[in-house]
Amino acid sequence: MIFRILYGILLTLIVFGSAFGMIHARANENGVLIRYVGDETCEVCHSSASIGKQFQIWKRSPHARAYRDLESPEAMTIARKLNIANPQKNPRCLSCHTTAAGTHLPNIISTFRPKDGVQCESCHAPGEDYAHYSVMIDPVKSREAGLIIHPGEKTCITCHNSSSPTFKEFDYQRTLAQIAHPIPKK
Repeated sequence: MIFRILYGILLTLIVFGSAFGMIHARANENGVLIRYVGDETCEVCHSSASIGKQFQIWKRSPHARAYRDLESPEAMTIARKLNIANPQKNPRCLSCHTTAAGTHLPNIISTFRPKDGVQCESCHAPGEDYAHYSVMIDPVKSREAGLIIHPGEKTCITCHNSSSPTFKEFDYQRTLAQIAHPIPKK
């Protein structure tokens, strides 16, 4: 009985936390946690020209460098001002500079590497259920399996907001154009 109550509380926290941008993990309709698989899983299919070399576009983006940026001289200066010893280990910094910050096993799969920065699953949701080729080739199946094909502004502003020490302005449409990785029209 206590296990069911604790499990219910955990699921409630996950669902409400995800809705308010506090955490990125989610549970499916059966209450099963969907795990993160990491960018290497996405790379397998999303590197081909037929899909627009989406992985390479991400790899050249600031999102892919986000974790490494935490060791830059600028990041270290900001960290000192905020009394942060190591930005690459600080939850406040990691929450926006990595995917699945604060998430632990069993909610991540061994292929997932936090040091790969802001990965595909930060925007498109944890991929365990949709990352399989047999699911991804069908847009309806992939959405039903949890893929968020077009994340909205709400997803972006969980990090791109005034609580960031480097925030200047966030123009969703302009920024979206800078990170666009559409599938080419046939």
